[in-house]
Amino acid sequence: MGIAAEGQLLFSWGRYLYWADLMRRNWEKFMTERGEDANKAVPEWLGVSCYWAASLFVVIEGWETAQFSDPIIDALLGLSNYKDVLKRLRNGTFHYQPEIISPKVMEFFKSPEVALWLYFLHEEFCRWLRDWVETVEVSAPFLPAESEEWRTNFSTLVGWLPPRLAEAELKEARRRLHEYGKEYDTSRGSSDGLQELGTSQVLYDMVVKKAAEGVRDYRRAQLTKLGLNPNDFIP
Repeated sequence: MGIAAEGQLLFSWGRYLYWADLMRRNWEKFMTERGEDANKAVPEWLGVSCYWAASLFVVIEGWETAQFSDPIIDALLGLSNYKDVLKRLRNGTFHYQPEIISPKVMEFFKSPEVALWLYFLHEEFCRWLRDWVETVEVSAPFLPAESEEWRTNFSTLVGWLPPRLAEAELKEARRRLHEYGKEYDTSRGSSDGLQELGTSQVLYDMVVKKAAEGVRDYRRAQLTKLGLNPNDFIP
């Protein structure tokens, strides 16, 4: 069965986002390992920063060409002149510039708000794509095994499945709950085992709730920092 035209656009766009995410990982690795000492490694810092930022502009081009839409992403793309500044950085990065310090590149780094905008926009692109993947699962609807196969196929085709914020913490909480469940089965339903299983379920529910609240508060805070009203987008 062939991929529908809309699906083809989404898979293609998702791959560009994956490539941009690879560049972001390089930037995060550099900042983690050498961020405090970045002034001694300016060429490397400039390289990882420019290649990540420039690659995300290609994602923006794809988003607009495909006419995808999302309230938060569309608001971010219309914010100030950030998109135009990023476009000039992309041109200065991937088109040869004779100056060692290109104005097209350096303009991007004059405002810390642009960097915040770039990072949050990247996260929201990943959130939107993950939402789409999960919407397909619900609308199908898929059985658990079919959902796993769909996610595996998506990751194979595009490159990865965008993670949710706090997903690692939730995965660890699920693993612990599963371990408690196995221990309860081994104890053959003893009262102590049942109590531990019940306690672990309560703790898991608390982790899920706390993670959801943390993600919501984080997104609201980022919108506020960028001058947008979070109440317009997130309840």
